[in-house]
Amino acid sequence: MFPTETNHLLRSLLLSASLGALIGLERQWDDQFRHHRSRVLAGLRTFTLWAIFGDLCAWFTQTVHPLFFIAGFAAMGVWLTLFLQSRNRGGGDPGFTTGAAGMISFLIGGLVFWEQERVAIVLAVCVIILLAIKPTLHRFTRGITLEDVRAALKFAAVTGVILPLVPDETFGPYQAFNPHTIWLMVVLVSGIGFAGYLAVRVLGQRNGIALTGLLGGIASSTATTLAMSRQSRERPSESADCALAILLACTIMPLRVGLLLAFVNPRLLVLASGVLLIASMPGVVWCLWRLLQGGAGSGTSPDPTRYGNPLRLRVAFQFGALYAVIVLGVRATMAVTGNNELLLVSGLSGLIDLDAITLSLSQMTQSGSLATAIVIKGILLAILANTAMKASIAVFFGSPGLIREVVTVLGVTASFVIATCFFYGH
Repeated sequence: MFPTETNHLLRSLLLSASLGALIGLERQWDDQFRHHRSRVLAGLRTFTLWAIFGDLCAWFTQTVHPLFFIAGFAAMGVWLTLFLQSRNRGGGDPGFTTGAAGMISFLIGGLVFWEQERVAIVLAVCVIILLAIKPTLHRFTRGITLEDVRAALKFAAVTGVILPLVPDETFGPYQAFNPHTIWLMVVLVSGIGFAGYLAVRVLGQRNGIALTGLLGGIASSTATTLAMSRQSRERPSESADCALAILLACTIMPLRVGLLLAFVNPRLLVLASGVLLIASMPGVVWCLWRLLQGGAGSGTSPDPTRYGNPLRLRVAFQFGALYAVIVLGVRATMAVTGNNELLLVSGLSGLIDLDAITLSLSQMTQSGSLATAIVIKGILLAILANTAMKASIAVFFGSPGLIREVVTVLGVTASFVIATCFFYGH
């Protein structure tokens, strides 16, 4: 039974009114200050009353009739529809967003009464954030290309259809292939890359070299290294800033490994967090020093990497195939030669892709087929190989100034990783 005490009703009315007032405050500020309107469609008072109305309808549902809340919601919907329709005849913004926010405020009042305060508060905060970032969303949608939409829809369709249907069982040599796990890893890695891509599109490509490197580490640190190295050779005066972008991206790399472990095997993340921090420490110290010295520039940062949309089916299938091959190589190595050669596989795969070997090793630890120390050492060797690959890219494509900074810091990073591997080996 729902509580009927007067104190509960008063508390729920107070919380409902507060949440409604917060939403209404954002709406009133948006109309008065962002759009400079003298007449506000619905502001602080209106949203407060809507939330109270929802709370009272929930109370009357308990005390008067079980359909009272539904009737109140329907009546409010009809009233808002008629009001917005009449307002739309004069042209301009009909206020559909405000109307939708009002309906949600009504529901928030009901949630509060039915003792779902946490849900109501989270919902109210999400609504306020969504309403407040309207200009950012508009800028983002104006920058979306037709190719972006097609790629995202293709990936969403294939993922939504394939993932529930592929069999969740192992087969093949050494029982190395699990279609469901392979495709789940494709979705995970592509999703992380797409998050970085969206951040670049939303925040723009000229917001400072520090932002470029940080987002580059999320989207593709290898792409950032290649693009910044080429740019430094074309414009040697920007070598220091390009080096900062590369090293920020490389510093993010161990943290991205930790993010993958957090999704796949949180227990392994706890055990590996120390070595991942050690691997990123030289880059963190150097980047902080450069940033404190003004290394990010002041609006004159070089053009960041022009990332392509990572949600392409060809890239997704390539990663899935690579992941499957690495899993097969790992299991075959374990069956034939034991753990020592497994570390060799980790190092070689790190030259190609760090995410695949991290995911495959962490999955095997979760199933109990690999010791935790061996997995952590394998991940460290993959990081070492990946670091060497980026240093090689900088040497082949970068300017002398960029090579000096990047190779020095990445060399120190490699030394830290080697020392940590030696520690785990004894």
